[in-house]
Amino acid sequence: MFLIHNSPEQAPLLAGALVGACRLPDGWAAAAQPAVLQVLFEKLLEFRADFHALTPAQPAEVAAALTDPEQRRELIELMATMEMMCRPIPAALQESVDAWARALGVEDRVLTVARDLSSQAQARATVDFYRLNWIGEGDAQDDPHFQELLRHYGDAAYALTMEEDPQETARWSRLKDCAEGSLGRTLWDFYQRHGFKLPGEVGGANPGLAHHDWSHVIADYETTAIGEMEVTAFMAAASRSPGAMLGFVGAVSIYETGLLQSLVTHSYSQTFSTGDGAERVAAAIRKGRKCRVDPLRGVDYFAIMDRPLDEVRKEWGIID
Repeated sequence: MFLIHNSPEQAPLLAGALVGACRLPDGWAAAAQPAVLQVLFEKLLEFRADFHALTPAQPAEVAAALTDPEQRRELIELMATMEMMCRPIPAALQESVDAWARALGVEDRVLTVARDLSSQAQARATVDFYRLNWIGEGDAQDDPHFQELLRHYGDAAYALTMEEDPQETARWSRLKDCAEGSLGRTLWDFYQRHGFKLPGEVGGANPGLAHHDWSHVIADYETTAIGEMEVTAFMAAASRSPGAMLGFVGAVSIYETGLLQSLVTHSYSQTFSTGDGAERVAAAIRKGRKCRVDPLRGVDYFAIMDRPLDEVRKEWGIID
């Protein structure tokens, strides 16, 4: 996740790089871009600047200063996020970000989706987003049965249960038997409150998509538009899984500009850049940065479903 591996001392250089890459000769393509950057840099790196007036940095200068490949990748991902805040994405902005990615030696799956969207290939972007997004448990994209589901039902199979699976439904139904205040019971109540079908029930989330619902509960985020941006920001900051950042960038393109089609919800407009959206995303990034556990990798949630939720949160470093 961007800006979590950087020091405040690097902030002026990073800000200059974003200006150099994303502020076009005639100014910012979207008013939301500098506004969001100002909030993120202030909240995450304690750096205050006017992104309309900052002097742009040059790729060679940034490449020489940023020798850590992780920092380079995160910078390019933040540039791609700025692309997602434009509808349509200007060709000049796409070309500039691509040039910066080449200069910093970064190849990232986020750029694949961004290129689809910049060429207005929305259907292909949707497929690439779900195909490239590492969604955790239940991700069986190479499984022959899953491929048959794709052929028969189309792209919705990436996210939803298309054929009844009683065994999977029974596994999730066990959550209702967990004690009050436990992780499992809280997730069960979360599903009941929202009227969600269980994984394994036709029309419910498939196990891969449902995997992130545990993070909704543990990190305490709702399923509103801003809640989805918060939970994906939290996961991207806490995880080292390849698709974690793609999940957040996808949320920006769905809930900020509606560039990307969601298979499970409607698109929204300006969720990130209006009200306290940017502040809430920054707070979610800080929470994810403090998290001691990768929520997408190596956690058997059903093995810990009976544990008190507050105990899990404390162990993960989410609450004191």
